[in-house]
Amino acid sequence: MKFRRYRLLFLSLGIVFSLFPGNMLLAQSTGSIRGTVSDTTGANIVDATVTATNPSTGLTRTQQTNGDGIFVFPDLPIGSYTLQIAKHGFQTQQREALELLTGQNIALDIKLTVGIQTVSVEVDTDTQQIQTATSEVATTVDQKQMQDLPLNGRNPLQLTALTPGAVLTNTGTESGQQDNTGLSVNGLRATQNNYQLDGSIYVDRFFDSVPILPNPDALQEFTIQAANFSAEFAGAGAVVQLSTRSGTNQLHGSAFEFFRNTVLNAKNYFQSTIPPYKLNQFGGTVGAPIVIPHIYNGKDKTFFFFAAEDMQQRSSPNPISINVPTAAELKGDFSGQSKTIYNPSTGLPYSGNIITTPESPLSAAVAKEYIDPVLANPNTNQQTGNFKSSSNSNVDRTQYLVKVDHAVHANNHLSGRYFYVQDNFQRAFNAPLGFFAENLFRNQSLTLSDTQIFSNTLTGTIYATGSRYARTQIPETPTLHTLQDLGQNLPLGTTVPIFAGVRANISGFVDLFSGGALTQDSTTFEYKAQLVKVLGAHTISFGGGYERTRIDADDFSYTPGDHTFNGSRTQNAAGQGGSAAADFYLGLGSTFFQDNGRKFYLRENRPAIYIQDDWKVTRALTVNAGVRWDPWLPPIDLNESLVGFKAGQQSTVAPGAPVGMVFNGDAGTVPSVFHNNYKAFGPRLGFAYNVAGQGRTVVRGAYGIFYGFPEGLLYQRTDAAQPIDLYLNIPAPPAWDNIYAGFPGGDPFPRAHVPPSQFKTYSFILPVSGGLLNPASKVAYNQNYNLTVEQQLPGNMAMSLAYVGNHAVHIMASRQFNPAVYGPGATIGNENSRRLYPGLGAMELADAYSYELYNSLQLNVTRRVSRDLTLLGNLVWARVTDNTSSGTEGQAGPPNPYNLNSSRGPADFDQAVRVNISANYYLPKFTSSRHWGELANGWQLNMIANLRTGMPYTVTSGTDRSLSGIGNDYADIVPGVSTNRTAGFSRIAEYFNPAAFNPAAIGTFGNTHRNVYRGPGYEDIDASIFKDFFTERRVHGQFRAEGFNILNHTNLNNPVTTVSSKNSVIGTPNSLGTINGSGDPRVFQFGAKILF
Repeated sequence: MKFRRYRLLFLSLGIVFSLFPGNMLLAQSTGSIRGTVSDTTGANIVDATVTATNPSTGLTRTQQTNGDGIFVFPDLPIGSYTLQIAKHGFQTQQREALELLTGQNIALDIKLTVGIQTVSVEVDTDTQQIQTATSEVATTVDQKQMQDLPLNGRNPLQLTALTPGAVLTNTGTESGQQDNTGLSVNGLRATQNNYQLDGSIYVDRFFDSVPILPNPDALQEFTIQAANFSAEFAGAGAVVQLSTRSGTNQLHGSAFEFFRNTVLNAKNYFQSTIPPYKLNQFGGTVGAPIVIPHIYNGKDKTFFFFAAEDMQQRSSPNPISINVPTAAELKGDFSGQSKTIYNPSTGLPYSGNIITTPESPLSAAVAKEYIDPVLANPNTNQQTGNFKSSSNSNVDRTQYLVKVDHAVHANNHLSGRYFYVQDNFQRAFNAPLGFFAENLFRNQSLTLSDTQIFSNTLTGTIYATGSRYARTQIPETPTLHTLQDLGQNLPLGTTVPIFAGVRANISGFVDLFSGGALTQDSTTFEYKAQLVKVLGAHTISFGGGYERTRIDADDFSYTPGDHTFNGSRTQNAAGQGGSAAADFYLGLGSTFFQDNGRKFYLRENRPAIYIQDDWKVTRALTVNAGVRWDPWLPPIDLNESLVGFKAGQQSTVAPGAPVGMVFNGDAGTVPSVFHNNYKAFGPRLGFAYNVAGQGRTVVRGAYGIFYGFPEGLLYQRTDAAQPIDLYLNIPAPPAWDNIYAGFPGGDPFPRAHVPPSQFKTYSFILPVSGGLLNPASKVAYNQNYNLTVEQQLPGNMAMSLAYVGNHAVHIMASRQFNPAVYGPGATIGNENSRRLYPGLGAMELADAYSYELYNSLQLNVTRRVSRDLTLLGNLVWARVTDNTSSGTEGQAGPPNPYNLNSSRGPADFDQAVRVNISANYYLPKFTSSRHWGELANGWQLNMIANLRTGMPYTVTSGTDRSLSGIGNDYADIVPGVSTNRTAGFSRIAEYFNPAAFNPAAIGTFGNTHRNVYRGPGYEDIDASIFKDFFTERRVHGQFRAEGFNILNHTNLNNPVTTVSSKNSVIGTPNSLGTINGSGDPRVFQFGAKILF
């Protein structure tokens, strides 16, 4: 990195940091209180003294109104404040209980009356709900909602679904970083969100997802800025700001336990019994001033907060339905199969569908070891899914959080927070059909922060954060034999001694799979600073930051080799007939791939500078204008395993490489392959208009450009290419007993990684498969726009109606880009000779080809502050369109590489209509009797309701009908046949008419379209009831009963959508169009708390 490119950044940050004393650090979530002070005639009052005090911590700040009568308290720690406004000759006004939330900007219009006494003004909670100072679209979930609303697994991220425009598709209760990867806000990918914990980054850059969060009792609140946020924040998606709790002058805390077991659960619709389940979550919190008797008294000055939780889960999740080949099939007898079985050698059908070719010895051994025991002990009478396998899942998670706040003096606040999570996740599929692995996660996050008030008009903050997210996957040694034990002539791909495992998939039947060994370590350091200057009616924020990420990963998942049998080897030349079980019997797979392990060590830098001006143009109009510079500096790999593709260019660094492969040192190349982009300037402009100046009706609108960068996982998927890594993808391989029989040069494995110093003389094994990057890729950016009208309603309620839209382009995604060209004589076996780029085989390309378009109408109703009822509800009509919904699609990307727009359609997570409602209701006090009051009083009801339309799905052929080597072809629609289900069939037995679809014609990609059909809708109501005891005492208790899917509504999964599943099992009806699974049934949970 050349210094001259960043001299402006370093100079600017140097000036900011130099303003702070050396001991200043900070870690806090903040908001701001601002306002205008005038007399009853509307004239501005200059030099009025405004004092903000937090009674819980003793924090006090004072400002003087400027020449425009304006005061601003920027970067105030969140909490409840008392505001006092004084000016000689006027009545002193005091406003109590101003609740400042994370990222909130409270705007007040204060009028003073001539006089000498002090008056207390009751805070108008209606007006507080209306945002009059900013143009962003945001939702806040406060501490009470987090702690009281029913949360399945106590995962706070589930409450993000209450935000208008948010779609939550994956926030499980099991384990790991990927447990929280499913939050899409306003149509953007989940990987584009920016998560902030106590004001600093909290993102695992490998997945670009939020790691395991602190438990709800450790959090104060969180705010989701869904659209048009300040230039202070990076990211193309939403900004999710989470704030942890702090200590106060009063000792406070809790002890809690939540539990559930099998007895409390209902039966899943597709299960005959209730699977075993046990969950215990217990822990506690405590906060107070730090006091050392006779030595130090931290009251009003130094505070601590500590939280801990332990989770122990033992479960057997919903079973997986498996079609096991029958005893007759395992002997080569397919006479009951409706599809014709063809002899791979002659292309002629076997007489009577009985295979006369000798069985593969390895297949016979595998069947005896893994499948015969199942045939002897069937566990279901169903025609399809004749074996059900449930995985035993064990999760042990421990987390703790420590936070210290210290006021050096009234104008200097320090804070530090450390969060630690240890997570062990074990899962083993029921023998004999497979086994998995143990995953160990360890997350650590340290944030330090400081706020300094330099003058009445100048405030500064600095942040320093370090986070590490580590994962280790350890394959479990099976009790049965590996393929090598059973006679397969196939050594491991790596010289590293690891468990070989088993990886063999019989499509439509059983998947013999064992998890591979891997390690992932993602470490991020962030340093940032900000100055806030009040200049008349302008509040100007200026700052910047620097983020350094290191991702180290070693993946040995595919070193044992991976076999797929999909029925293509026993089809005829027209692609008719065939059976995956028949292919397996003969030992002839459709594809085989193996590598020597993927090793990559990414290093990425992300500098940024921004400036933001919040200009109060008039009493009614505020303009928010800013610009952020987010240069894209793509990561480099210390292993130099990132390889680019430039059509027509011959490498001089590795002269033996196929034409198009380029390496660091070739003409026009850079170490990162992708080129730096210094033009990523994101302007943001918005307004908030307070109609009539009463804070009752507000119109807001905004437009902005926001930049987003690829996640580390994308680079891992596309870094496996020779010479660093050897990744072989062999279509229609020889018999799997000896895959490399006849392979030029013999078996190439095991194999060590080749260093760059040997590229010049390296002899490439053709064709080269793996992953490449497109150096011409542009940086992704999103245009966001909204127009909102918000209105205060009677009864402490507010309502808003918003149009919110996004248009994102140049989104990075991986895809197959080297198809086999179809022509006369094309077969699966000659794929590589027909590739578009000779010398290259199946190859993923990381390319900025994706886009997203989102339009929505969002109706939101809130009743946030009330003594008896808190309500949050919204109704969203939306449409999100894209051409791929994941950055790591790879083989599942667009089937037609010649026309990437042919996959345009509703996004995988598109939900046309969604309704979310949450409520907390405190039942009235029934009696004043001290004796009966403990029983009759102190009750509370809480609920969350989610309703939405169905998720989209695509009907696919299921096999490589285009003979392109991609294998993700759409189906063909049968002319004149309705897709509606047949009369008399339930939607489970036939969600759509399977006769309406056929496999795509050979050499074509199918004529249906992506995601044009909709699956079943979703309805869920979670509810809880609380009983508080001894509420008048310093220490009191609470009992909780919580129910999830309390109505036990069966939320069906999408149907089977692969045409190749038609009559894939002997004696069974079509599985195409059937539904064979559903969401969780009703679950009850009990909990108890002691609060003090």
